[in-house]
Amino acid sequence: MGARLRVMLRSIMRRGTWRQVVRMNVSLILSGIVATLIHLEEPVWALITSVIVITQTRLTQTLSTGREQVVGTLIGAAAGMSAIALEQWYGLSLGMVFWVMLMPLAVVVALRPKMRVAIVTLMVVLLFPSTGAPFSRPLQRIASIMTGVVVSFAVSFFVLRNEARREVLADSATLLRGLADLLGGALRQHPDYDTLAMADVTCRSLLQDINDGVQEAEVEHPGALARHDPLVARLPGLLRRIRSDAIFIARAAVEGETARMGDMLGHERDMVVLLLGQMADRCDATAATRRGHALDSEGMRDMLDRLERTGEHWTPVMRFAVGLLHADMRLAIRNIWSDGRTDDGPFPLTGHPLLAEVSFGPVSADSADRR
Repeated sequence: MGARLRVMLRSIMRRGTWRQVVRMNVSLILSGIVATLIHLEEPVWALITSVIVITQTRLTQTLSTGREQVVGTLIGAAAGMSAIALEQWYGLSLGMVFWVMLMPLAVVVALRPKMRVAIVTLMVVLLFPSTGAPFSRPLQRIASIMTGVVVSFAVSFFVLRNEARREVLADSATLLRGLADLLGGALRQHPDYDTLAMADVTCRSLLQDINDGVQEAEVEHPGALARHDPLVARLPGLLRRIRSDAIFIARAAVEGETARMGDMLGHERDMVVLLLGQMADRCDATAATRRGHALDSEGMRDMLDRLERTGEHWTPVMRFAVGLLHADMRLAIRNIWSDGRTDDGPFPLTGHPLLAEVSFGPVSADSADRR
């Protein structure tokens, strides 16, 4: 219990947690103020919508959730107004028109689960008690929901916004250290399969976080990311290649390639782990600087020189695998030390489809069929 409490307290004290708390409170306060200024009869719906949208931690998630709220609200409001018309003009009971309109919305939500807010809007329009003209209910509630969405968008953009650049660089540093652990375990005489598989799962998760962070950075700087932050744009492709090389080496290792070579890979193992650690430190240092503030290139040439040719007495498989790793590490080092402002390696974010899906674990039947 004590350990869980400490973990919870550490998560609460993180900077991102407090940033989210402040953003949520600001969004709630501003939604209430705006709803009051435009004289909405039911401002509570603006507050509820604001909470739903602003709880997303990433700007891309906020935009997606807000879009779903708007589209779902419009669909639900159209269904609600149609139900009110049937009730008023044809004398149908409230329960009957509700179920008549609920059926098509249920089909829509079954096909597009993110549109479930449409059913919520229908219930809000029809079932919650209100005063005034019948058709004013959906209009007022639509206005409230739209107010909450717009205010949440504004808060997401302008109040303590997470800087995706720093997150990408920090995650990249963590991934590089994870790859160092993976390769450090693989380049031994008798590598442990389970340990390598667990390390690869962590690396895959971090690589997905990096991809998400780059997408977030693209939203923050639409059309200008490759120009203003070329390293951030290139990091997913660079790191994906190094991870693929590490998996290749790990697979060869567990098949007995390193066992047949004895301890000839000891120097290679220490050198690769050291260089990946230095690359991670450089990413951390870059994350701590302002955008456009280039660090010096000291140490880059020494690192490139250390990536020597593979050993003459290695097995052909390991010479090939480690040779690929050296080439991709050189490319990554040149990009990281130049802040991406180099002609080397203009990688797309998605990378090669096979490289994106490859993992250290066993190949599933579905993956085999796709290949």
